[in-house]
Amino acid sequence: MDAEDRCRSLRDTGFHEWGFVIYRGVYGDDEAWNSFVQCFRDNVHLDLVRGSPKHGAAQRGALLEQYAQWTVIEDSAALDGASRDDIRQRFVGWREGRIVRRPGETFPMPGDPSTILPRFTYCLYVDHECLATLSPHLAAKPSDISQPHLPPPPLVAILIDGDYVPGQDAPLQGPFAPVDGSTARYLGWEYFDTRYICGLYDDLHFSTLDCAEYQRPPAIAPGGYRSMPSV
Repeated sequence: MDAEDRCRSLRDTGFHEWGFVIYRGVYGDDEAWNSFVQCFRDNVHLDLVRGSPKHGAAQRGALLEQYAQWTVIEDSAALDGASRDDIRQRFVGWREGRIVRRPGETFPMPGDPSTILPRFTYCLYVDHECLATLSPHLAAKPSDISQPHLPPPPLVAILIDGDYVPGQDAPLQGPFAPVDGSTARYLGWEYFDTRYICGLYDDLHFSTLDCAEYQRPPAIAPGGYRSMPSV
């Protein structure tokens, strides 16, 4: 799904917002948090313009950037150190009454993606471990991100599946190291490199997080070539 297809999706649904809700789960250093958010936005911009230049690509990228809504939810009393299950429950509450579905889409087979837009199916969470990825990312980030450069270490956020029911995979325990007490392959969340966040959003129109590309924590998606150092 390229930029042209994304624009078509906005048109066909009549819903002119895209992007994930972001929950802040770490407090006490507003400067670091603000820097994380700015780096995240830089990564969104780079992901929108990444790829081979072609006619109209820059204009479509600029249009999509205008409609991006990375809604940040902050509440130090309720969210500081919150668990991923707590964040999922809060996200499910947030999306009630807001859900937008794609018109004319039917996915009758088990395991097919939801007709609900990714904005209302998944959310992002930044905890202490994710915020710790800021320093190495900043240290290797060039001053001018518009120029060609080697990618810095990933700036990581947690992608949480709002439709996941904890314990639903209990019968599917596998040969994996326990995470959150589960040895199942799919845990309802993954670590994600925010440099590829726009492509992820697009992919989740037509696939689910629980697919062949899923990277089980502590691996970092996409690819799983790196792992969270503190996990």
